[in-house]
Amino acid sequence: MHPTLLPRPFHHDGWVYEEKVDGYRMVVYKDEEGVRLVSRNGRDHSRRFPELVKALGGLKPKSFMLDGEVAVFDKGLISRFEWLRSQPKDEPATRPVYIAFDILELAGRDLRDRPLRERRRSRSRCARWCSTQPRRR
Repeated sequence: MHPTLLPRPFHHDGWVYEEKVDGYRMVVYKDEEGVRLVSRNGRDHSRRFPELVKALGGLKPKSFMLDGEVAVFDKGLISRFEWLRSQPKDEPATRPVYIAFDILELAGRDLRDRPLRERRRSRSRCARWCSTQPRRR
């Protein structure tokens, strides 16, 4: 699913929206073989983000599949796509973080046919196991 730009946030029953994050879209696979970060075009980026592989590998479930974005944030917690390629020396940024938008599989159970609300609850439970989530002040 690709994001759609709108002029302002809205609220309609049955609709959800999330903040746009500028980064690399990645699916995270965790299974008995380890953790892999795979881009939309099927390229494995696990070696590029070893800290994320380690953090995601430390999560409790033995297996999961997450859909999300790898991003870097500035002091104001604005995602900076260009900093994923080369971080400027004059402005500090976060380390790369993984923002999970959706959970597609958890502990061997395929969740793709489950309602979004149920998947979001499962994703939230999974996110609680990770202590490194950026927070906007």
